[in-house]
Amino acid sequence: MRNDIDVAEFFNRLSLSAFEDMVGKSTEDISSRLKFLEVRFENDIKELIELSAGSKPRTRLLRSASAEFILKGMVNESSLTTRTEYINYWMSKLILCQKTVILLVNILINKHNRFKFLWKKHEEKDNSNTKDERYLLHIINEVYGQIYGICQNIGTAIRDYFDLFQKINSNISKREKDFKALPVQDPEIQVSERIDEIIRETENCLLVNPSESILGLSAVRIGLESLIITKIGDKIRQHIRMKSQTNDVNIRFTSKLKTEDVFYIINELFPKQKQYEALDKIYTMSCDTLHRAISYPNYISWGCFSLVREELEKMIGKLKPESVNLENVIAQLQNEEKLSII
Repeated sequence: MRNDIDVAEFFNRLSLSAFEDMVGKSTEDISSRLKFLEVRFENDIKELIELSAGSKPRTRLLRSASAEFILKGMVNESSLTTRTEYINYWMSKLILCQKTVILLVNILINKHNRFKFLWKKHEEKDNSNTKDERYLLHIINEVYGQIYGICQNIGTAIRDYFDLFQKINSNISKREKDFKALPVQDPEIQVSERIDEIIRETENCLLVNPSESILGLSAVRIGLESLIITKIGDKIRQHIRMKSQTNDVNIRFTSKLKTEDVFYIINELFPKQKQYEALDKIYTMSCDTLHRAISYPNYISWGCFSLVREELEKMIGKLKPESVNLENVIAQLQNEEKLSII
């Protein structure tokens, strides 16, 4: 267990290294961690295969090189009820963690080598491959930021991996009747935190490519879509609780809810406003730039995100939970099984 913690902390410490410390770090030191993890992962899978000897589907899942583990690992944990479902879910996530860690550590090794190469150029005042010293420092900072992000991702995946392995080991030999489903915290209650995260992540997508990007408008569209459904979801939750006179009920949008439904909600709630048309235009243009892989000026994306977001937040903020339009939207979504009351 000590080694498990140490290997995760290694990447966390590396991510917080100063420039000079980053340069002084040996790439072989990173590679040795990769070798340790590869051996550990391989042995863990062998152990789980032995423990799953009586279950052909589970053994097949552990040996799988296909996308089956994605299908089983990317599910809503609150929908799981049986031991078998939980074990398959944990195993699928564990395999995803393995593949992610190996991929990212290999990327990290390349980025670390590049950082050391660029820093040497800086120390030698060699700007032969860049416009000038300022541009070289900009690239160094960019790679340094990428290394931080990669290391943080690796650390998170490794910690989750060891936690998943422990859960599997603790429950794989239990009988179904002795297994108790684990409590799952509902993240949808944290409305303000989620909205802040949506805004921050959308802005980060636009900041990666300062002038123009292929994915910029798509990031804006997804950000606005998520913002809308988070805020409207909170209004629907208030409506349901006021109507039922209890705070013990909650709501959940199902997987049947699509982008078009989110825009429909805005059109139904605010039929005389232009926001629906603006959202529709953003969606059309984002699909066009995405499918044709054509860059679009980022100032357009920033403008769309800023203007539409501010107007939507004001409109939704003023929406009363007892609104007739809101009640009609709730009824429509429930009829189409896109909204469930829990």
